[in-house]
Amino acid sequence: MPRPRRIALAVLVATLSSCAPAPDTLTVAIALLPGELPAYRAVIADFERASGWRTIVVPQGYADIRRALAAESAAGRGTLDLVELDVYSLAAAARDVAVLDRPEPALADALDPAALAAGDVDGLRFLPHRVTWQALIYDHAALGRPPTTWPELVAVARAHPGRIGFKGSLYEGLTCDVLPFVWAAGGRGDVLDDAGALAAFRLFAELAPYLHPDSATWKEPTIAEAMARREVVLELNWPFAMSLYASQGLAPDPVRSAPLPAGPAGRATVLGGGYLGIPRYAPHPDGARALVRHLLGRDAQSRLARELGWFSARRDVGVGSSPLFEGFAAMKDDVRPRPARTDYAELSRLWQRAFRAVVFEHADPEATLRAAARELARSRS
Repeated sequence: MPRPRRIALAVLVATLSSCAPAPDTLTVAIALLPGELPAYRAVIADFERASGWRTIVVPQGYADIRRALAAESAAGRGTLDLVELDVYSLAAAARDVAVLDRPEPALADALDPAALAAGDVDGLRFLPHRVTWQALIYDHAALGRPPTTWPELVAVARAHPGRIGFKGSLYEGLTCDVLPFVWAAGGRGDVLDDAGALAAFRLFAELAPYLHPDSATWKEPTIAEAMARREVVLELNWPFAMSLYASQGLAPDPVRSAPLPAGPAGRATVLGGGYLGIPRYAPHPDGARALVRHLLGRDAQSRLARELGWFSARRDVGVGSSPLFEGFAAMKDDVRPRPARTDYAELSRLWQRAFRAVVFEHADPEATLRAAARELARSRS
């Protein structure tokens, strides 16, 4: 996140902390891109007209919002009424937000059960504001059609050596590439050495000789840039990448999206997205709850989907019919949340290190996973 935006949130929190919160004003920190702000403010304006609440929207990155939330919790007083956090950080932030009432039946029935369950961390603390997941992104001109199974994926790799992309940096994005394969082989995702994990890592070892030589350094933006330069023929990535390629005149041709290749147990992909939480020390929790109900309503979610391309956790709001997102729409029923556990960060790091050891250091998959499982067990003891 650029430094000026970090300063903006810090200054806002410091300024508002020095005075009593305005009785009719909500302060909301949301992870918005500059181009998303006008449409989002329009959705908020509908709430303001209906409720009488004035709402200050502070666009920030997830990391900055998390830091501000933690600082307010430590201080025992707050200025933020509602925050959006990355689903990955929910467990770490759970103690800094209030437990929510269960949604009324109409909303609970409309929300995808897996997306709703991801916000239940020692009680329901977060609700899905928007969701996302990965799909396969491929070069249609080079491949003709995408691989649909693991054997087809290996065949593509052998036919295009050095042009297979993984986000191999030591960070959470690598775990998001690993878990779909573990799940697709029947693995649990929170057990490092079960049969599904071993099958996935044997596949990674088979693919390793064909990965792009820069894979060990790639993250979401850099692998997207490599695809734009036509250096890779396939990657796993999030919907933003297809929007990027469309802006560059590369999508829906030659770059397209497709479902992830099916493994022995089927297909799976990782749930991502932003979740809403009410800080423990929110000055106006009742107003925040009213705003959450508005933002998760069908009208607001449909508008955000239509105008911003966001994916909704509501089952009555579609992914959309854009050819850009065909692969993502096809994966909607295969989305899974990451393991909900307090030591998830350590589990994730072990998945990352195991992948890098097998793929970049050519370590034995079974020995590597057993060692990782022992390390996780030691960290719990």
